[in-house]
Formats: sequence, C-alpha cells, structure tokens
Amino acid sequence: MSDDFDSSRHRQLEEEFVLHVERLLTDPRVRLDTTRGRWPIVRFHRIVNKSDHSIDLRRLMSELGKPDRDLESRMPQGKVVDVTLAERRWFFFRSPVGRLRAVCASPTRLLLSGMPSRPLDGGDVARILAEQPPPLANIPSTMVLLSTSGFTIEAREAAERRTDRTVLLVEPNGAGGWAVHGPPATAALSDLFDPEPDQAKRERIRQQIEAVKIDLEGSGAAADRIADKTQLPLSLVESELKSFAKANAGLVAKRLDGRMVLFRQSAEPAPAAGGSKMAFIDNVRALFGRKGETEKKIALLSERRAALSQQRDRGYEEMGALEKREADLRAEFNSATGDLSRRRVTSQLLQLRKDIERRQQLLSVLNQQINVVGTHLHNLQLVQQGSHASLPDSDELASDAAAAEDVLATLEADNELADSVASGVHGGLSAEEQALYEELMQDKAKHTEGAEPAKTDASPAAANAPQRTTATPPPIPGRASTQAAPKRSEPEAG
Repeated sequence: MSDDFDSSRHRQLEEEFVLHVERLLTDPRVRLDTTRGRWPIVRFHRIVNKSDHSIDLRRLMSELGKPDRDLESRMPQGKVVDVTLAERRWFFFRSPVGRLRAVCASPTRLLLSGMPSRPLDGGDVARILAEQPPPLANIPSTMVLLSTSGFTIEAREAAERRTDRTVLLVEPNGAGGWAVHGPPATAALSDLFDPEPDQAKRERIRQQIEAVKIDLEGSGAAADRIADKTQLPLSLVESELKSFAKANAGLVAKRLDGRMVLFRQSAEPAPAAGGSKMAFIDNVRALFGRKGETEKKIALLSERRAALSQQRDRGYEEMGALEKREADLRAEFNSATGDLSRRRVTSQLLQLRKDIERRQQLLSVLNQQINVVGTHLHNLQLVQQGSHASLPDSDELASDAAAAEDVLATLEADNELADSVASGVHGGLSAEEQALYEELMQDKAKHTEGAEPAKTDASPAAANAPQRTTATPPPIPGRASTQAAPKRSEPEAG
C-alpha cells in the first residue's frame, strides 16, 4: 500500500481490525500466554480498555494548518485495545495473569501532507513498541501491531516470542486480504488474528476462478497459481476448487502431475475409465473398443488435454527464466573487463542457448500433442451434441462403432507421429506462425512510423533512396539463420 493516498481506506482497515479483535475476546480458540501457562482467553475475566490518538491527530492537523473536521472524520485514529486477563482471588479480588494489547499505526503525517504512504521499517516498529506502557511485573503480554501501510522485510523480523512478551504484526496485502507475521510457535494464534472471514477468502478464490474461466476450456486453473495471486493457503484453494467443481456441471478438480487443476471435462461429468495408473493409450483402447460411452471418452481426453497444457505452461515459464538468464549473461559480457571473463560468459551463454533450443523442441511436441487430443475431443463433442438431437437407430449405432475404431487408429498414428517428430523437430516457427509473425511485424512497423515523425535528409540521393521494412524474426539461438540477408540497394548517383 505504498501508493495509497486515501486516508479513508486506512481508517476502514483500522476499524475492521479493531472489530475483529473485539470478536476474538469471546473466542475459545484464542490461547494466550499467562502466568498459568497458555490458556484460552475465555477462561479468565477480561478487563477491556479502549483508547485512541485523536487528540494527537488534532494537534498534528493544527500544526500542519489543516483544521478540517471532514478530513479528521476520514483519518485513522490510532486506536488501541488493552485487555487485562484476571483471575478471581478470595471471592472479591482479581489478580492479573496475562495481557493482550492491540495497537493500530498509520502514516498520519504523510496522509495529511498528501504524500504517498510508506511501510513501517524496523526503526518505526521498535519506536512504537518502546512507546507502549511497561509490562506488569512477571505478567506475560501479547502485543499485536497493525500497520495500515504495511511493513518492510526488515520490520517483519520484529515478530518474536519471548518469556515475557509475544509480538505479532498484521498488515493488509496487495491481494485484498491480510498477512499476519509471527513466530513459528504461535502459528495457530497468528491465523486467528487474520481479520478476513473464511467466507470472504472463498469468495476471493471464486472471483479469481471467474477471472481465468476462459482457461478452463484448455489448460485449466492450477491451485498453486491461484494461491499465489490471492495469497491464501494452498489447502484452502484446493478445497474451494473441489467445491466449485461440484457446484458447476462439467467441471472437475483433479490432481495432475502433483498439482490440483480445475478444468472442464464435458457437458455432463462422468468418471474416467481405467483408473489413474493405466497408460493413456491403454485407456483409449479400452474405451474405443466398446460401443458408446462417449462421455467417458470425452472425460479421458479432457483430462489428458489439461495435463499436457499444464506441462506446456510450465515449459513457457522455464523459457522465460532462461531468456532472462540469457539477457543477464549478455549484460555481464558487456560489462566484463578481462578477456578471461568474456570467454567464461561465452561458454555459459552457448550452453544456455542449447538448453533454450531443447525446450523449444519440447514445447513444439507438446503443442502438437495438445492439437491432436483437442481435435479428437472436439469431434467427440460434436458427435455427443448430435446424438442429443435424435435417437439413433441400428444403422447409426453400427456406423458410430466403425467411426470409433477409425478415431482410435488415427489417434495412435498421430501419437506415433508426435513421438517421431520429437527428435528432429526444429525450434523455429512453422509456416503459419512465420506468416503471422511477419504480419505482426509489419503492423508494428506501421504503428512506429505513424507515432514517430519521419526524419528528412537534405541530399536528393537520400530522398530518392528506396525504403525497406524488415519483418524477419530474430535468428534461433544456437542455430544459423537459413534465410539469406537481403541485398542493400545502392542509391543511384545524381
């Protein structure tokens, strides 16, 4: 939230956190350190004191020359919730056994000055902790600090647990939720101080699924990707994917290559035949050897397409990392001062280009396999859709059986072709891709010419020189270009 200028947003976060802390005072799951050990907070009498820094806010606004009541109503107040846990003694007296203190901190001066807020650093956290009242003698305390502008990585190290004090840090994250930082020994307690309800977390997961709904027809939505975008636990995301699949016909959440993936299986879900341990081609033979069961065929091919698409997506991610590494090596070569360093970087760059080429070949094979499976899946869906229009007779059933055998033979031939191409496939562009690439480059050149004014040359020969637009793709790493360079046309002498 370093770019947040809205003071009302900071106040909303503060109020949401304070309300959550008040709800936790009656939650038996909250267990705090006391003189009697770690016990539920509801076991003791709770003396609650609430305060804020509204007086300091008015003084600061007056100092900055902004005594505005409307602005003050939108500013965070720096609220504090102080809870003393007491145990009854001698029927009338209460003895303190523990303490909970929740403090809200906001960049008030920056917000009043109209400057972007910044996260609290280690010095800010140490100063806030030092300003708190001293702990009671031999009474363990739990300190929960909220920063509406977040914490730096250095400041998060202040979360600790000692004999006399436990410190937890709470901040909003960029995904619309909250992050709670605490020592590993208090992981369960840290999770409870997350103000976002479980229902709101599940709603954010469903919104992310809706955002990538178009991917459900192909590669599917992987649980780990959604967890990274929502910054929620992977177990919660996987559980919500399963619930979403049950609530939507045609979707299935299944673990593919160790990852939970949500993808579209068919219009009417049906279990895949053969079991997960059977080879893919064995499942195809078992299904296409029997008459009917189009739904199971579609389910099997949909699962296979999603698995291949996930492999392809991971391959593209690896390609991006390798390309970034290549750019870093190029920069290192340019900045090297000695010949020995340049030779070393050259050797590393050569091996890296070979790795890129091998991954390009693997991606080409995966794309061909996805195309083969997707084509047969589409054909089966057309057959399924047509079968719903009218009831088949005996002749049509015989024809469908023959068509299924033809599909099996074609599928096996295409798979063998894809395997044979793996060893000799090139990492370059196909004819269709090359044509599209040249078209995109031409559009880019036209756009560039329209955006930048053309430079004029005073010489007549330069004015009459023909203009050339190159739209050839860059050479394949590690492979010599197979296209001859176009000859330069010399301008005629005036």
